[in-house]
Amino acid sequence: MGEDRKAEVERAARNARMNDRLPSGRRNVRINPFRRSIVTMLKLILPLIAAALMALVVLWPQIEQVQESGFRLGFSATPDDLMENVAMSNPRFFGVDSNRQPFTVTAMEAVEEPENDERPAHMHLDTPQADITLEDGTWIALTADEGFYTETDGLLDLVGTVNLYHDQGFEIHTQQAEIEMDLGNAKGHEPVDGQGPFGTIKSDTGFELEDKGAVIRFLGNARLVIFDSALKGKS
Repeated sequence: MGEDRKAEVERAARNARMNDRLPSGRRNVRINPFRRSIVTMLKLILPLIAAALMALVVLWPQIEQVQESGFRLGFSATPDDLMENVAMSNPRFFGVDSNRQPFTVTAMEAVEEPENDERPAHMHLDTPQADITLEDGTWIALTADEGFYTETDGLLDLVGTVNLYHDQGFEIHTQQAEIEMDLGNAKGHEPVDGQGPFGTIKSDTGFELEDKGAVIRFLGNARLVIFDSALKGKS
């Protein structure tokens, strides 16, 4: 009995000496519960990701075939499709005439139209306005309800309520006008009401304007009313 007790005491002493030799971090190891949950989650998620990647590699050729033959997102590369019914909001066209004088054409909206029996390819303008600057710094402004601008030849057709204003106080109001922006000429074939510092004028056939207003002719039956101030030489 004494020998058994002695052997037990010796084992306890030996274990105590071994514990003293181990680092303190290995004597009492505790696993963080949060870390344990992350490890468990990764063990589940990583195999799923690997399986999904393998399925994508296998199915990708079939997906490409579906795109080519059936449902597809994108735009047609056909030039005719790209150019059909192109619309612009608040467009602005710039140019210079034969004398290098600038002009501008603006509108609320412009829709590109193909060539037809009446005119070549052009822009259909909603509420157009044209501004022409003259050599002496004065200007001419034109407005209308609707217009057709052919940029290749600088031709602007105005219809609806057409108004022409000159910096010197002249106005012309009609329902149709054709303006050659490059040359600074304009003409119309509808009745015209005109007004200026000298008086008023009416024409039942139309008008012709040359050299940006240097010459204006009123066609057909015209009626001119001159203000008294103009006859007396007053402005």
